[in-house]
Amino acid sequence: MGKVMFVSYGGGHINIINEVIRGIIKNKDIDFKLLALTTAYDKSVSLFSNKYIKKISDYKDLFKKDIEKINYYGSLILEDNYNASSGISKEDTLIYLGLSMFELVQTHGEQKAFDLYNKKKRQAFLPIKTMKKILEYEDISLVVTTTSPRFEEASLTAANELGIETIQILDLFGELYPLPKANHIVCMNSYISESLKRQGLIKNKYYYFGQPAIEKTVKNILSIDKVIIKNKLELNSNKTLLYATQKPNIYNEDFSYYDFAGYETINDNIFSIFEFLYEKYNINILVRLHPNENFNDYKKWFDKYNFVQYINNKCNLEESLAICDILLNQASTVSVEAISANKDVFTFKYHLDKTFPLPAVMNDPFIFSDGFEELKQKLSLYFENKLKTKKIGNFLEFDSVENILKLIEDLV
Repeated sequence: MGKVMFVSYGGGHINIINEVIRGIIKNKDIDFKLLALTTAYDKSVSLFSNKYIKKISDYKDLFKKDIEKINYYGSLILEDNYNASSGISKEDTLIYLGLSMFELVQTHGEQKAFDLYNKKKRQAFLPIKTMKKILEYEDISLVVTTTSPRFEEASLTAANELGIETIQILDLFGELYPLPKANHIVCMNSYISESLKRQGLIKNKYYYFGQPAIEKTVKNILSIDKVIIKNKLELNSNKTLLYATQKPNIYNEDFSYYDFAGYETINDNIFSIFEFLYEKYNINILVRLHPNENFNDYKKWFDKYNFVQYINNKCNLEESLAICDILLNQASTVSVEAISANKDVFTFKYHLDKTFPLPAVMNDPFIFSDGFEELKQKLSLYFENKLKTKKIGNFLEFDSVENILKLIEDLV
């Protein structure tokens, strides 16, 4: 049997990979390494032995002959990118940035490389040669990633060029940037594969196995004692709306980042709708901020609309989803977790969007609104029991880890 290399960034991406690795360590005799990028390393090494978990700086000896240039280019952009509170050391950040920038210079020449970096920042990086060296050194026969750009995308391209098998486990839907590059694509359902085929990915093999991190979250949500949490938050007996926020970003047609729209774009409208709903229907309204957002950016709205509860400091995400009847969210993983846990999910567009970031949540079973006025109308109909909601069976397949492990065994 060959050797597997998992490659993943932090956040929700490493949660997917960690679930698969748990399954390997518990039940399977599969040789593997995990290249855990940026914040993923601390998260994974705290769960598993560093025998399995590697960071990019662990491979710096492979690049000894160019290390001075790598350190030089890394140092030029270190100040722009180093975050002491991230838990990532300055040395690791330097090597990560240096390898990426050095290869960009090798590929395009110094002037064009820095033009690209200044325009796209880290989105300009695609260190394919770097990943080829690492894959060859580890003697890898299968690469498994999620859907991130930069090193994850580069590892798939490198593996494909070396004739190594590739698997991508999609975190959400088929409208994403960059498009998948793996030979074998694991997704939640057939809607996603059809979307990717329409975008030209017709030669790939698709597997409807679900999504490990979302499956784990849904199982946890369904097991929570809701009464305890509701009593803790002192909720009344009426319905509960949870608003899961996210930064109001604007995206290009290929779903790459374009700009930040500003919090007033959404919050002036959303909190006004909350006031209307609260006064008319006396519902419970909870707000949970995305982990990469800051309470101070929302403070003026919480101060003005004091009937809205900020709950990040009172319960976790799973508890928040367990106690809500409906979720309001523009377009993110939380929408998928909620719909998979049989919640009614309202999504919306705010009309500064160049491209809606998650087109799949514009369709059933999500209740989509094209603007704030339509959102207000649909929420009113819902609380008057006049809005029909549609459920879809098998939106999220279960037993995802077991099925992914079988696929890995077949390919190595």
